[in-house]
Amino acid sequence: MLVALDAHPIREDEALYAAWALGLARHDFWLVGVPVDKPPLFLWLLAAWQQTVGSSVAAMRLLNVALSLLSATLLYALARRLTDRPSAWLTLAVYAASPFAILFAPTLYTDPLLTTTLLAACLAAVQRRWGWLGFSLGLALATKQQALLLLPLLVCLMPRPLAHTARAAWRGLLGLILALGPALVWDAHRLALTPPGGPPTVWVQSAVSYGGLSLAPLSAWLPRLVAWLTPAQVLAPGWASAGLLLLGVALALRQGWQRRPSPSSRPWRSPAGPPWELPLLGFVLIYLALQVVVSFQVWDRYLLPLAPLLALYSALALRWLWRRGGPIILLIGLLLLSVPAWRAAHGGYPVGSDHGAYDGIEEAALVVRQYLPDNPFGVLYHHWLGWHWQYYLDSAQFQRIYYPTPDYLAADAAGPPQYTRLVVIPAWRQDDALAAALAAQGLRLHWLHSTYRPDGSPSFLIYRIEPISDL
Repeated sequence: MLVALDAHPIREDEALYAAWALGLARHDFWLVGVPVDKPPLFLWLLAAWQQTVGSSVAAMRLLNVALSLLSATLLYALARRLTDRPSAWLTLAVYAASPFAILFAPTLYTDPLLTTTLLAACLAAVQRRWGWLGFSLGLALATKQQALLLLPLLVCLMPRPLAHTARAAWRGLLGLILALGPALVWDAHRLALTPPGGPPTVWVQSAVSYGGLSLAPLSAWLPRLVAWLTPAQVLAPGWASAGLLLLGVALALRQGWQRRPSPSSRPWRSPAGPPWELPLLGFVLIYLALQVVVSFQVWDRYLLPLAPLLALYSALALRWLWRRGGPIILLIGLLLLSVPAWRAAHGGYPVGSDHGAYDGIEEAALVVRQYLPDNPFGVLYHHWLGWHWQYYLDSAQFQRIYYPTPDYLAADAAGPPQYTRLVVIPAWRQDDALAAALAAQGLRLHWLHSTYRPDGSPSFLIYRIEPISDL
């Protein structure tokens, strides 16, 4: 995890969350007028972290590293409750070697916190601690709306028969209100402060930002399945990891079948703990199916909560190998898991944060500050990098103007000549349309600086916009 703290810059959403947290801590706690589409718990934590640890990328990433370590601790406790001590340690080892766990720990996404609160809720569910269950669920909902999709998991892990008592229900409700209430109050107050026509509540803005959710057309199911396979295979990459997971699932199916309650036994109980194998597997399959048939964005981070759950099945396989092959076979299995872990630690899988696309963005921000005056007569045009500039140029005093089309930029740049105007173009977006639009206005792009990746390829091109007559 620590290897990747400063390996690459942050990606778009990470930059946006970092900028929101900076604004929340320095300018406006309520983020009035800001189209926030996430519940505020992670933003509050990140803002407090920035004030105590630092606001550099490496410092901020330590927050999710700490949360990931907490997730590992909660997973061990959950596995200890569901299985036995050796299996719990093996579950922890599998999760620690998971590329998803390794690559998402040093990020600024909300999903590591969602995973932490989910595991806390799962542990509370199997322990019948209803107050903590409600509190953990409230924290999950205050982190990300996708927590609603994980509710069936908690039902799957609750011991049967359920203790449907008024006292238990009130404890759960009280815990939920205590955790989720502050987020709801914050959102309601910022809405009251927002002028008419401004951004709506977090929940409504989320639906706007993501275009709403609907059942995907049947014709799109197969392409979506293929698209999801790319990140999903990183949950168990390589033949060794995939083989252990499949063996663990097979053992779970057999164990679940053997645990069928007999007429003389208590339903859903066994001496080894609550029967989690089949309910949990059913939840994982349904969760994956929903990603395909519902119009969710195909984003790898949506699969992060599955990583600790699948580690339980791989641990079943390792425990089975240990019992039948001895410690040597177990050691071989763990060594094989270390191969994808090493590769993940060095950015070898296409999940998690940036893997080099935004290398040079910090240097580009320094160059922009060098050339643009800190007054209203400095202008930075942007199309692809607006969220990055919100973080990297947070304290800058010049104007930042979004241009939807090259013609829009050219028309605006044809204004008063006393302005210093810059544009930063990602190298992978370079084309002739902008140059042609500027030429039609008697303007041109004057190259100032380029940034490069470690392999020597250009990443960002920085231009000053000036009249052709200046040649």
